[in-house]
Amino acid sequence: MSEATCTSAGTAPADYREGVSAPATDAIDARAAHADGVERLLASYRALPATATVRLAKPTSNLFRSRDRVEARGLDTSGLTQVIAVDAEARTADVGGMCTFEDLVAATLPHGLAPLVVPQLKTITLGGAVTGLGIESTSFRNGLPHESVLELDILTGAGEIVTASPTEHADLFRAFPNSYGTLGYAVRLRIELEPVEPFVALTHLRFHAIADLIAAMDRIVETGALDDGTRVDYLDGVVFSAEESYLCVGVQTAASGPTSDYTGQRIFYRSIQHAEGATHDRLTIHDYLWRWDTDWFWCSQAFGAQHPLVRRL
Repeated sequence: MSEATCTSAGTAPADYREGVSAPATDAIDARAAHADGVERLLASYRALPATATVRLAKPTSNLFRSRDRVEARGLDTSGLTQVIAVDAEARTADVGGMCTFEDLVAATLPHGLAPLVVPQLKTITLGGAVTGLGIESTSFRNGLPHESVLELDILTGAGEIVTASPTEHADLFRAFPNSYGTLGYAVRLRIELEPVEPFVALTHLRFHAIADLIAAMDRIVETGALDDGTRVDYLDGVVFSAEESYLCVGVQTAASGPTSDYTGQRIFYRSIQHAEGATHDRLTIHDYLWRWDTDWFWCSQAFGAQHPLVRRL
């Protein structure tokens, strides 16, 4: 990668920048900061008692499960949270393993690019999606997050940083995805990016039987298009009951026009519902990628966060 095309931020059409703030740190500083972060990670690993359980020190998590309490400090990952560089010409990004998809998307959208798969919640990390599991509405054409990884640096159980790729430590490269930390932790990942348009036009198709939804989904996955030939870029399935289900079909577009906003009073999953046929909606690419985040799909209802008075706070 040349420094001429390797940046952490850039200019973009106004449509792309709506709701997006690109990192201000330039590529050289970001690489230096990442190198310092790797040294802190290694120092924290070396400081662990020999019998201690190795774990990451993370301020947040998208996992809810009981875990044994441990006394030893977690590994210092505070320096692995940045987008190190975006190479717009090569359509790649170098990313710290603890970088959230929110920060990753904020760095790539100004270039008119996005990761091939963007999980629905902003705080999911790239390293977590690769070593764990991630899926989204582009997965029917782009697979899972690890399938866009070109190479990655891994902290192994021996306390070493190993670079793995299809040609270097290839066995580790192939085995690492979905290994849930058993083979090490992702320190840096280089991933592919794809071009995106500023807007997404949505069509919500109502089905009264799950079998009909599955049949329609199968046709889209096979052909990449609706029955009328319209190209499909994004594909969600949402099931409310055996008699009420939907395919949410998205098509990228550069055409300007009114857009919906589901970050305030309006709730995305409720906008999908209708009695018959198809309804249409339109979002910026930024808001489309995070359409499920505001209400954590529909989980906000359990906390009373869908009440209009609460949503005004």
